[in-house]
Amino acid sequence: MKRNFALKLVFGLAIAGLAGGAAAAPHASDTAAQAERLLNERVQPQAQALGARIEINLGQVLEERASRAPCSPEVFVPPGTRLWGKTYIGLRCPGKPWQVRVPVEVALYAPVPMLLRPMPAGTTLQESDWTMSEINLAAWSRAVVTDERKLAGAQISRALRAGEPISPDSLQSRFRLGTGDPVQVVLVGQGFTIKASGKVMHPTAPGQSTRVQLDSGRTVAGTMRDDREIEVAL
Repeated sequence: MKRNFALKLVFGLAIAGLAGGAAAAPHASDTAAQAERLLNERVQPQAQALGARIEINLGQVLEERASRAPCSPEVFVPPGTRLWGKTYIGLRCPGKPWQVRVPVEVALYAPVPMLLRPMPAGTTLQESDWTMSEINLAAWSRAVVTDERKLAGAQISRALRAGEPISPDSLQSRFRLGTGDPVQVVLVGQGFTIKASGKVMHPTAPGQSTRVQLDSGRTVAGTMRDDREIEVAL
């Protein structure tokens, strides 16, 4: 009799354990789905701007932490967290003093120009110097050039190795202006635009601020545009 009772007790505990495990699995699965949705939403704007596809690896830690949570945890991104590469997300119980950080990895794969051969400083790039290859942008600590249209005619400012992406700070724009170069200056005021001639007072490139001395002798500050003109707001 005692043996039968003991067997029934063990069997009952086993069934209860299985039921608990079955209940925990959807709990952790829901948290994983929530985490993937949140990360996709946060990273999608950057991915679209770069023409990249997103790959998210949540790992095993998230499901383990979620299954042990004293609630159905809420997923959040801690303030200041970098969303690319190896990073963290948070799990918390609303209204309860329970909160943990969980490691995850977010990859951004995009085609970028890769040099076919080593290039010494001072080389002017031609279209035959690179090929497009897909890489994980999140794995690189520095920014890389993703638009090959910016390369043809650009000059390399430092030696580059073959088989690696090209960083923007290693290039001198073909539109770069040096001290004393003549430019057209576009003076923009409320309801009018005036063009004048002048010379830049220090080296500059598209998007950078610079000072220009007009032919009249007056000095103005403006921003260089892609068309080599300096725009000055009056």
